[in-house]
Amino acid sequence: MIIETFPYGLHPNDTAWVVEQLGKGKVGIVPTDTVYAFCCQSDQKAGYESICQLKHLDPKEALMSIICKDLSQASTYYIQWDTPTYRILHKNLPGPFTFILNSGHHAPTFLKHTRKTLGLRIPQHRVIKSIMDQMKVPLMVSSVMQEDDINPYFDDADELISRFEKKVAFIILDPDMTQEVSTVVDLTGEEIVILRQSRGELYT
Repeated sequence: MIIETFPYGLHPNDTAWVVEQLGKGKVGIVPTDTVYAFCCQSDQKAGYESICQLKHLDPKEALMSIICKDLSQASTYYIQWDTPTYRILHKNLPGPFTFILNSGHHAPTFLKHTRKTLGLRIPQHRVIKSIMDQMKVPLMVSSVMQEDDINPYFDDADELISRFEKKVAFIILDPDMTQEVSTVVDLTGEEIVILRQSRGELYT
C-alpha cells in the first residue's frame, strides 16, 4: 500500500492501519528526518528477519537501530546512562543522529548480537511522530539503500515503489523528502567517537 503524507503527518486512519500492520510483524518503509528506512515493531522477530532478508544481512550479525518517542522510553532498552551521556542525548535529540549505546536487559533478545550495542534514534519527522504517538514499543529501523556508490539512497519515489511495493506492507511517501544520512556517534567507550559526520552537528 502506498500512503501519501500531509503537512501534519499521516491521516489518523492511515496511522491506525500502519500501527496495526506493524503489530502483526509486517515491514514497511517510512520517511525519517534523514533517509527512507525499513521499519517494523521492535518486539517482532518476524519483522526483524524480513528486514534482514530485504537487505541481505545475517540476522545474527545485523546492526539495527530503534526509534523511540522520547528518552524516557529509550532508557528502558539500554544500560543505565551516566550523567555525561544523558546530557549529550538530551542536547541532540530529537534530531538527525544515530547514537550507538550499550543495549540493556530489556532490549529484544534477537537484537543482542556479539557487540551488545544498539543504535538509538529519535527523529523529528512528522510521520514518525504520528506513528510513535500510537505505539507502545519502539520501531526498529534500517536505511533503505540501493547498490549505487554514487547515489545509494532512493531520491526517486517511483523507483522506490517499483523496487519494494510488492515486498513490504506499506510505503509512506514524503514529497518534501531530502535524503541525507544521520550523524553516527558512538557513546559506548570512555571517549565520544563520531563514526560518520553528516548535517547533524553534535552538541557536547
